[in-house]
Amino acid sequence: MLFKKKISCSLLVILMSTIGLYGCEGKDLGKQDIESKELLKNKDARLAITMAIDKEKITNVILNNGSSPVNYYTPEGLAIDNHGKDYRDIAGNMGNDYDLKEAKEHWEKAKEDLNFKNVTIEVLTSDAESSKRVGEFFQNQLQTNLDGLKVELKQVPFKQKQQLESEGDYDLVYSSWVADYPDPLTFLDTFTTNGKFGKNSGYDSKEYNALIEEGKNATSISESWNKYAKAEEILLSDAFLMPLFQSSSAYIQKPYVDGITIIPYGAKYAYKWANAEDKNELNLTSNSDIPSLDMSKATDSLSFSVANNVMEGLVRVNNDGEVVEGIAKEWKSSEDKKTWTFYLRKDAVWSNGDTVTAKDFEFGFKRTLNPKTASQYGFIMYDIVGAENYNIGKTTDSNSIGIKAIDNYTLEVKLNRPVNYFDRLMSFPVFFPQNEKFVKEQGDKFGTTEKTTLYNGPFTLTKWKLDDIYIMTKNQEYWDKNTIRLESVNTKIVKEGTADVNLYENGDVDFIGISNEFIDKYKDSIEFSTSKNATTFFMLINGNNK
Repeated sequence: MLFKKKISCSLLVILMSTIGLYGCEGKDLGKQDIESKELLKNKDARLAITMAIDKEKITNVILNNGSSPVNYYTPEGLAIDNHGKDYRDIAGNMGNDYDLKEAKEHWEKAKEDLNFKNVTIEVLTSDAESSKRVGEFFQNQLQTNLDGLKVELKQVPFKQKQQLESEGDYDLVYSSWVADYPDPLTFLDTFTTNGKFGKNSGYDSKEYNALIEEGKNATSISESWNKYAKAEEILLSDAFLMPLFQSSSAYIQKPYVDGITIIPYGAKYAYKWANAEDKNELNLTSNSDIPSLDMSKATDSLSFSVANNVMEGLVRVNNDGEVVEGIAKEWKSSEDKKTWTFYLRKDAVWSNGDTVTAKDFEFGFKRTLNPKTASQYGFIMYDIVGAENYNIGKTTDSNSIGIKAIDNYTLEVKLNRPVNYFDRLMSFPVFFPQNEKFVKEQGDKFGTTEKTTLYNGPFTLTKWKLDDIYIMTKNQEYWDKNTIRLESVNTKIVKEGTADVNLYENGDVDFIGISNEFIDKYKDSIEFSTSKNATTFFMLINGNNK
């Protein structure tokens, strides 16, 4: 009897244990693992992912270069209105903060809606060291913070990563966008249904598209920005995009240097208002030669920066971010903002002695749009009447383009839509004038040496020795030469990693950009500073992966 009782007790213990186990696991019975594409179509799952990442750890630990964690897409310092007000000040903060409690709530809601226990997603990054570290950080945070989520990494060469991203072949991809022009549209247009990121992520919001269209056709900056702000808020709440940080550049400069204009997009540096106290020169470094000074063919920040100092467009942007006169002494727009008229000064000359005229601007614009030129920046002129059709070869008639020199000192530009920032856009080097006779005389050599380039800016290029140095010298024929305080800007080509820092510390150069490895060394120095770039880094979530 005792033996039977022992068996009965043992059976009871086993039975109760089984019931207990069932109580713990019963809620997961019937649940299956799902595919990533099914998960990412769920808004709660996407929201959970966007709230489960501590962005400050990316900027403060991984990057450590002055970049700022952000929840919004359109960066600060890009779009400034006529009163000096930033779009970000008007649009305000938006998007999703790091909020682990709310992230877990959205995640549990997604698990309930989709009835799953485990799921695996893939994060795509390039194999650059900083990108790999961001990817690994994402993997750790998501797997730690969202129960049942496994994250695999796919780290490939940058070109392959770009190809996979463009094809929509990813779950999450670490990406970025750099401003092409000074308006929120340069960012927000990328998420319209046919935009770069809208297309490859599957984002398709009729409300978003409509607000972007309304903003594009508004006749005032305030009305336009109001529409864009509403659109941006919708985009972020739909969580196909997880903004991470706005990038910054770190630099050190000697205490006697001031007045260098740092521009967040396009031409990064301008020296028209720069000063070096008792010195009459500024000594700099560059890690590469100037790729091109043909503004119809240039594509990089260095070429644009040099051009911005040795050439000049209709307007400039000063140290306060204001649009000020350049070759144009005044300008006006029609009430509907579709016609802009620029009145040129008569004392602006080229370095060969020719007067800078409205015809130089008309020729330069049309040469950039000519399909034979193969400019990568023709698209930036597509708001001009007839520009796109001419650029893509639908017409060969350049007279169909809405650019006309009314006379030598009056330029008229007709647009397809109101472009409230068109005057500011004219500071971008692609819109600089070109002397037709000189360009045609130089042929393929135009913009490749100091002698095959023509100048009309604050400086002229007097030396351009490949792999060595280039020197910009004060232009004594420049219409505003009395403003220029420097006699020369000398840039040494330094390709070895730490050589520029050694030159700076030895007093041979006055200003250098520094990489992450030197941040800690200089960050407490009065010579250290950072400047925000009009660039946002983010995780793109493929919410419609087919």
